[in-house]
Amino acid sequence: MKDLVSQFGRRPKVGLIGFFGWGNYGDELFLDQWHRVLDPYFDAQPVHDLMRAPYFSRDPKTVAQEYDAFVIGGGDLVIPNKVSELYWNEAWLAKKVYIAGVGVPTWIKNENPRVVAYMSRFFQHPNVQYIGARDTESATWIRENLKPDIPVRVHPDLVYSMPLPQPRRYAEDKVLGISVRQRRNEKVDDYSALSAMVEVARERGYAIKVLVLSNGRTGAADLKATERLPFHPFEVVHSESTDELTAALGGLDVLASMKFHGSLVASMYGVPSIVLSPTTKSKNLYQSLGRTELLSHLNDRSMADKLEPAQTRIDPAAIARQVEGAQRGLAELVRQMRLQLDPKSVLPRTLAEVPGTVREFGPGSMMLARRGAAAATARARSLASRGARRIRRQFSAG
Repeated sequence: MKDLVSQFGRRPKVGLIGFFGWGNYGDELFLDQWHRVLDPYFDAQPVHDLMRAPYFSRDPKTVAQEYDAFVIGGGDLVIPNKVSELYWNEAWLAKKVYIAGVGVPTWIKNENPRVVAYMSRFFQHPNVQYIGARDTESATWIRENLKPDIPVRVHPDLVYSMPLPQPRRYAEDKVLGISVRQRRNEKVDDYSALSAMVEVARERGYAIKVLVLSNGRTGAADLKATERLPFHPFEVVHSESTDELTAALGGLDVLASMKFHGSLVASMYGVPSIVLSPTTKSKNLYQSLGRTELLSHLNDRSMADKLEPAQTRIDPAAIARQVEGAQRGLAELVRQMRLQLDPKSVLPRTLAEVPGTVREFGPGSMMLARRGAAAATARARSLASRGARRIRRQFSAG
């Protein structure tokens, strides 16, 4: 059967915007995810070429002209008191923008009104096509404070959608993994409570492994943090391969981690993780998993008590819900990007593919059209309201 579509032409070029290249475990997993789901349809690559501010050796407006669209995410990129010139550069708004997998560190109380106003303008821009937050709390903050004209979707952390390598097999019968990090302000943490837990774990037959959940520049810094631990592990697991680090998590019996994505990936294998940095995102995640009893912190003198509930594996049904939600969110994003950036690529190549294409893209295209019309109406009303306010001010001044 002859192809119905014989010439697809140039593939759209998509710029990836996030904390990519520094070697932080969770961010590098996100980059791997973007390549996995976008590379079949787009030419996708990170946009920055410098590893420090201003992040670009050229004018960002010039950089923006080289792309057809941008994907911003994931991680805690929506910061209420700071605007990153990498993530939220107005130059990106010259093209279609898709914001996905982002979180808001809502524990920040000193919100900057000018920052919130700037972020509002960014999120309300008509070229922002998609907004997806990784938890309900972040989505609510975005809706209430930034007031975008398009829906704010909620889905689990998109790392949950990644395929897992086979877990590593350790020689020891019971293994407790420890993961710490070097803080950006060079703060030296007090590890005495962690050390006390390690002693109890050893008494219970656990072998201690320290996992450096990072590579590159961040890995070198985190490795120095592990050298300050007041106990000697059986092994320090350090690798430039994210797959090796992921497999090392999968082979553990218990993890104690300062790293959010260390705990998240461990949960994908069913491995309980004692959380040593109980941030908002960790609390939200553990509520969704039904395991809030594993939340702790570095100065928790009762940390060793967490070893008892950590004997129980993570509920497979809870993991399945996270995985299914993340996969659904990514599929929705990619469908929308394909329809908007390269609609000819979704056309069936043979008659046999027509029914499947209609099932996959028909509802999405209808929904996209309705949302586009609704967004256009909302923007028109907003512009009309602003115009009316200006007229009233002019008459009042006169």
